[in-house]
Amino acid sequence: MMSACVVSEVKVEAKADEALKAKERNEEEAKKRKEEDQATLVEQVKRVKEIEAIESDSFVPQTFRSSKEVKKSIEPPELKYEPVTVGVGSGEASAPEKETVPANIPTAIKYQDDNSLAHPNLFIEKAEAEEKWFQRLMALRQERLMGSPVA
Repeated sequence: MMSACVVSEVKVEAKADEALKAKERNEEEAKKRKEEDQATLVEQVKRVKEIEAIESDSFVPQTFRSSKEVKKSIEPPELKYEPVTVGVGSGEASAPEKETVPANIPTAIKYQDDNSLAHPNLFIEKAEAEEKWFQRLMALRQERLMGSPVA
C-alpha cells in the first residue's frame, strides 16, 4: 500500500511540474509575441513616415546607400621586415644585410586591349592554335602512356 501511495504522489508531482513548465513556456511565448508586436509597430510607424516623406512635394531623390557594412578593398600596407640572425656562438650580431624589395611585383592586372571583351587566345592564328592543340594532345598522350593521371 505504501508503495502505491508513493507512486501516485510521484505522478502527481510530475504532472504539476509539467503544468508549471507549460505555464512558463506560454508566458515566455506571450512575452516574445508582445516584443515582436512592439517591434513591428515601431517598424510600421517608421515605414508610414518614410512613405509620407517620399510622397511629399519636398522629396528629393537621393543615391542609394546600403545599410549593411561595405567591405572596402584596401591594399595592405607594405610590411617592413628586419633581418634576424639565428645561430649559436658569438654573442655579437653581424651587421644586418639590407633586403632588396623587388620593384617588379605586380600590384594590378593590366590588360593588353581595354576595348576588347574577348580573351586574346581567341585572336591567334589558326596554324598557331592547331600547333598548341597538337602539343597539348601529345603531352596528354605521353602522360597517359607513362601512367600518370591526365589533367
